[in-house]
Amino acid sequence: MVRSLPMRLALTGVLVVSMLSVPGLLRLAAAQEASGCGAPAPDRSESAPAQDTLEASVEQEFSIRLPANPTTGYQWELAQPLDESILQLVSTTFERPEGPPRPGAGGTSVWTFLPLCAGTTTITLRYRRPWEPPAPTDREAVYVVVVH
Repeated sequence: MVRSLPMRLALTGVLVVSMLSVPGLLRLAAAQEASGCGAPAPDRSESAPAQDTLEASVEQEFSIRLPANPTTGYQWELAQPLDESILQLVSTTFERPEGPPRPGAGGTSVWTFLPLCAGTTTITLRYRRPWEPPAPTDREAVYVVVVH
C-alpha cells in the first residue's frame, strides 16, 4: 500500500507550500517570483521521476522539507552529487513533530541549500536505507533549480 505523505518547501522568508506525494515518488511544486535567465531544464526520459522546478536567488538560502521516519532505518540522501559550482548544501536536519515525544514517530527532514551563482542544476534526493543497495522502488524527489 502506498501512502501519500505531506511535504513542504520553504524558500527562507519568502514562501511555504504544502503538497501531497503521488504513488511511488514524492512531488513538490513551488516557485518564488523572479525575473529570470538561465539554461533550460535538462530533458528527462519517461521512466525518470517527475521533476519540479524551483527558482532561487543567488546567496538566498532555501530549504526542502520532506517527511521522514529515521526509526525505520530510512533516510533521505543525495542520489546524485550536487553541481557545487551553482549550489552548496548548507545543512540537513531532522525536526520532530511538536508535542510530547512519541516512540517511532516520524518528522521532517530539512535540506538547506545556498545558491552560489546563476545557472540551472538538479537536486535528486532518494529515501532509502543506506545499508541496502538502491532499488527501483526507492522514493525519489527531483528538483530542477534555476538560480537567478
